Amino acid sequence: MAEIEHYVDPLNKNHDRFSEIKDVKLRFLPKDVQAAGKSNISEITIGEAVSSKIVDNETLGYFLGRIYLFLAKIGIEPSRLRFRQHMANEMAHYAADCWDAEIETSYGWIECVGCADRSAYDLTVHSNATGKPLVARQLLPEPIITEKEVPSFNNKLWGKTFVKDAGKLKGLVEGLGEAELLKLKDELAAG
Repeated sequence: MAEIEHYVDPLNKNHDRFSEIKDVKLRFLPKDVQAAGKSNISEITIGEAVSSKIVDNETLGYFLGRIYLFLAKIGIEPSRLRFRQHMANEMAHYAADCWDAEIETSYGWIECVGCADRSAYDLTVHSNATGKPLVARQLLPEPIITEKEVPSFNNKLWGKTFVKDAGKLKGLVEGLGEAELLKLKDELAAG
């Protein structure tokens, strides 16, 4: 058993090498077919599956294609291989989309590989547990410049002024949205 954690920009799940596998035909059993109580297989290309949103995105499609190519290379008969999408009642709470590569055996269809788009669940959990932001940076053609209003405190003055309520009040101010902070800033400036 092996596991790959491939991180992707959640705002752009395209894959640089998707064109290499987009014409590979797979046998898909989508969740809507299963929900209708059927098991009809759709044999279509990965490109068609992604463009019709049967498969959520290019990165997930790319890995499904690579899994298929690997299994075929090691001797799995393609006619006995299908990719079954998880239905809503079996989808992990953190997954955006999930597929199992299943092989037809004398025991029926057996899952041999799972492939899931786990969104940012793992990074979010680790970040929350450690208190450390887990982020990646990428070079952009043009920088994205945003300005955001954030509160700052003179802790000595704040503590002397609000004494035992200083911590609670600081938490309330830090929890304000940007519009509320701007309003508070204007009120403080006006005296």
